[in-house]
Amino acid sequence: MALERSFRALGFYDVITNLVPGALWVGALIILLQVDQLIQGLPNGVIVGGFLALAYVTGHLLQALGSWTDSPTTFGDTLAAIQNETPATAPISITHVEESFLTLCEQRFSLPSDFDHHGKLLKMVLSYLATTSYTRALRFQALYSFHRSMWAASWSLLVVIAIFGLLSILGHVILPSLTVTGGITIAALVGVAVFWNRKNKFDKTFVNYLFIDFYNAQQSTVSENLTPGTEA
Repeated sequence: MALERSFRALGFYDVITNLVPGALWVGALIILLQVDQLIQGLPNGVIVGGFLALAYVTGHLLQALGSWTDSPTTFGDTLAAIQNETPATAPISITHVEESFLTLCEQRFSLPSDFDHHGKLLKMVLSYLATTSYTRALRFQALYSFHRSMWAASWSLLVVIAIFGLLSILGHVILPSLTVTGGITIAALVGVAVFWNRKNKFDKTFVNYLFIDFYNAQQSTVSENLTPGTEA
């Protein structure tokens, strides 16, 4: 089955940042709208394939929504603190590793000393790290994106529940029992609080390992280029 092969080809990043949040969001919507009767009689392959496809698309929308509503500044604020020599204002601890970052970037990417496009620099470093064995930062980035998508899924689900509640009062929508609706609402409220804190934590962890991985990758490159009898 072509659809099955497509989903088997999904990588770790796609699964946790798109498929999982999308599946949970779509699943909650199916429960709220009680559409199980509408799909009765359909082949299991169609149901599963349709659900996964809808979940994947929804996951992309949630990721875009999370990116639009939450723009982390940890990386940019850290670089600004390094450039301005004000380490106390940085959101993470500044050590020799972080202080060496811009100089190493200039050497690795042949950048001018006045290059200050932090967003572009972040993408260049991530692309470079993806070609190395130093990928802890990339894994933490995926975890950050997952928590951000789950945060977006939680609060957007609350908005949907509020809309459905209003439509229910007007008689346009029939919601499930108060227990079911209340349970989903409570789960969404908990999700907003939990995933907000988790995404902020993993954002800082990701940036920390970004500096560490890039530094280690550069030191490894220097070591590999050294030959016996050659001084560093």
